[in-house]
Amino acid sequence: MNRLVVVCLALSLVIIGCSGEPETPPEVQVSASEWQMIAPPDMNETQHAQQELILSATNALASEMMGELTAALDSGSAEQAIGVCKTIAPSVAARISEQFGLEIGRTSHRLRNPDNLPPEWAESFVRDVVEEPTYVVGPGGELGALLPIRLKAECQMCHGPVETIDDDVMAAVKTSYPSDQAVGFAEGDLRGWFWIETPPGEKGEV
Repeated sequence: MNRLVVVCLALSLVIIGCSGEPETPPEVQVSASEWQMIAPPDMNETQHAQQELILSATNALASEMMGELTAALDSGSAEQAIGVCKTIAPSVAARISEQFGLEIGRTSHRLRNPDNLPPEWAESFVRDVVEEPTYVVGPGGELGALLPIRLKAECQMCHGPVETIDDDVMAAVKTSYPSDQAVGFAEGDLRGWFWIETPPGEKGEV
């Protein structure tokens, strides 16, 4: 079996009422239209620091996931590798989110896991299949990033044309992901994105 290298690759407010007792705040919906694109050369000092945090967290997530997948493949089981993406990837992303103090996850225009929908601010970029790294500034000074993931040759054993995927691998995929859309890719194709959102920072002109 070929080695699989897949980058498999997600702020709450507490309001205290007048009575002094904690209350559950209403969920605030922020329109995607309130996020504005920004190019790295136009970022202020705070935004550059947020960008560095984003890249560090993304590299940490990719590195740890590659390690988990390599260990699964060393066991010789495609099912275990698929299980890493389904069960371990979310917990790794949650831990990286906590470690770096931001939200991080993965998404795609052709999802394997239906739980990996993009955040609202990223929906239009995913729908338009934007192939370049994209940064947006939120209404509170948040910095969001959508960073492309491209398919490696080894990844085709799970994401390539259906007719080239081993029957056992395809069966394992369908068992874990009945609505899978993530096949039919070739080496170098855009497989999806990491999405990352930092906490609010300094507001500035965009």
